[in-house]
Amino acid sequence: MKEYDRVELIVEKEKYAKEGVYKGMDGWICDPRNINGQWLVCFDHADDLPEYPIIAVKEEDLKVIWECPD
Repeated sequence: MKEYDRVELIVEKEKYAKEGVYKGMDGWICDPRNINGQWLVCFDHADDLPEYPIIAVKEEDLKVIWECPD
């Protein structure tokens, strides 16, 4: 995984749900750093929320659905 890859959340967890993010939602990695096994992800298809959630997500909770070309 790397910055700008499009990813899907593949688990349901309370800490993500508190931010309005649920299993099956997709977003993009918006920071080049993986910090403590987590990526910063912007879930930009959350149209029912006033702001797009940008949260740290564990790498094992994500699946790449589109890889950004180098």
